[in-house]
Amino acid sequence: MSAPSLAELESQLEHTGLWLIRAKEMALGQPRAIRKVGKVTSHDLMEFSTHMSTLLEAGVSLPQALYNLGHESPNHHLRVMLQAVHHQVEAGSTLYEAMGKYPNVFTPQIVNLIQAGEESGTLTETFQELERYLNWLEQIRGDVRQATIYPSIVIVAVMGLLILLFTFVIPRFIPILHDLQVPLPALTRLIIGVSQWMVDNWWIWVPLVISMPVTWMVARKFLPGYPRMRDRLLLKIPVLGDLMTMLTLSKFVQNFAVLYRAGIPILPCLRLCQGLVGNTIVAEALQKTEQAVAEGVSIHESLGRHPIFPTMMIQMISVGETTGKLPRTLMNVANFYNREIPRRVKKIFTILEPAITLVLIGIVGTVALALFMPMMSIMDGFR
Repeated sequence: MSAPSLAELESQLEHTGLWLIRAKEMALGQPRAIRKVGKVTSHDLMEFSTHMSTLLEAGVSLPQALYNLGHESPNHHLRVMLQAVHHQVEAGSTLYEAMGKYPNVFTPQIVNLIQAGEESGTLTETFQELERYLNWLEQIRGDVRQATIYPSIVIVAVMGLLILLFTFVIPRFIPILHDLQVPLPALTRLIIGVSQWMVDNWWIWVPLVISMPVTWMVARKFLPGYPRMRDRLLLKIPVLGDLMTMLTLSKFVQNFAVLYRAGIPILPCLRLCQGLVGNTIVAEALQKTEQAVAEGVSIHESLGRHPIFPTMMIQMISVGETTGKLPRTLMNVANFYNREIPRRVKKIFTILEPAITLVLIGIVGTVALALFMPMMSIMDGFR
């Protein structure tokens, strides 16, 4: 049990019929035992939400449900955390207050959902909603991985192929081409020049290639304007930019719908969504939207001021506001994106895979042509 002072701790224990035997002063923040726990995945949280909704629906009390899961959860780290939450709830804390002390696992959105469920007396339904949300979040993460990891791997593979050709393969042909003593075509001279430059100046381009991912990681953490510039560029990439925009908007409407349907007011919903969309450009637009809504402007009018939000979304939100069915309308928009994103990913890969094959064939074919053109000219001379 945690408390701000020794007297407060003794008072809390007396209310539960217990006596203080030993206490230890800790630094502000999470308890040491919790701070050292390992990773709790979204799958673990999904199982936790499923079991909590099942136990509560069966009539098991909240402390007993937490006690059961705190001893039966397959993830050791989650067990330790749930045992701490159970002790705090038994001591009189609310569930959302106890969970809010561990933001590394229970995000502000989850805590706000639990708070809305506790205060409205619909905690069972809230855990069911949380399970559906976490399942959707796992699917959207899979779409993001599929949309970004494969092109990244291909780009690295192409760069590796180019480096291999110009630093290992072509230098072996250069002495042979010089021994032919024939005028070299312009394409051959260009390929040889690039190869010789890469071999002679490896100390320039090797550190540059290695430093690119390091620079990206350092800039992401320490350069203030870098995330905004990066996100703006990502949204402008042909084909992939449209997909990233769709993924970001899907996160917004899904999170907004889940939070608003749980009973959280509009302004806190918009504030929470700013940290959940994963893009600074959209987050800035939502921040301005929150300010406009606070001044009395409707949601659809506030969103309509920013071109990042498509007309279809604005119109559907306008209908939802007018009819008083905003949560259902938001879920309809979210369902549209959930259906469209997998189709868009499949379409991109259908185009991307043959395009990558053609690029690789073009690179290898160009290098091969440059190397064999002098030999072909000699054969023509013999004829």
